[in-house]
Amino acid sequence: MLEVRDLHVTRGATEVLKGISLEVLEGETAALIGANGAGKSTTLLTLSGLLRAKSGTVRFEGASGSIDLTKLAAERIVGEGLVQCPEGRQIFHSLSVEENLSMGGYLRRDRASLGSSIEEVHALFPILKERAKAAGGTLSGGEQMMLAIGRALLARPRLLLLDEPSLGLAPQMIERIFDVIETLKKRGTTILLVEQNAAMALDIADRAYVLENGRITLSGSGRELADNDRVRQAYLGIAS
Repeated sequence: MLEVRDLHVTRGATEVLKGISLEVLEGETAALIGANGAGKSTTLLTLSGLLRAKSGTVRFEGASGSIDLTKLAAERIVGEGLVQCPEGRQIFHSLSVEENLSMGGYLRRDRASLGSSIEEVHALFPILKERAKAAGGTLSGGEQMMLAIGRALLARPRLLLLDEPSLGLAPQMIERIFDVIETLKKRGTTILLVEQNAAMALDIADRAYVLENGRITLSGSGRELADNDRVRQAYLGIAS
């Protein structure tokens, strides 16, 4: 579904991504782990069209067929089915929960079925139905994360990008968010997950990559990387 080849991305005078290659197959959950500043969020922003690649290709099996995302504007990429749930949630604080969710479907042509899609999100996150009329900014951090994921799902993603969904959340809420990711995985949603909580990311991932200083240094199944001594020491806090 997604094939990234030799992707180089520069931000200002700094080359952040130095020729990374990765792939995500349809129905997989893939994880991208690494330290702060490794280039994880830059990767997702580039896939989403919010940053431009210096060179390389990003092939995606979108709604209109196989396309190179590096040549498309961000709104066209969403329309093709690659949808990002951004780091920091970035909900509209002054809009209601209901209005925030509806914004996720702004490119959909099947507007008549938007209501039933919102009900599906409510089934995943009942609190969003209870607080439908509340302003987004009044929600807790965990509830805002639920809202951000729900908004992304309203765009009917073929590939869902999740950028640090556990960031700043209490342990109980992190468990809840990962339960939802597991549910989406079981439903066949294709996911690319960027996550600081490497242990939980690798536990849920079919495929995983380690990004260090703008380069992919290790790849394999989630289990293989979780059992790798270097990953265990550097990212899981386990001595060899």
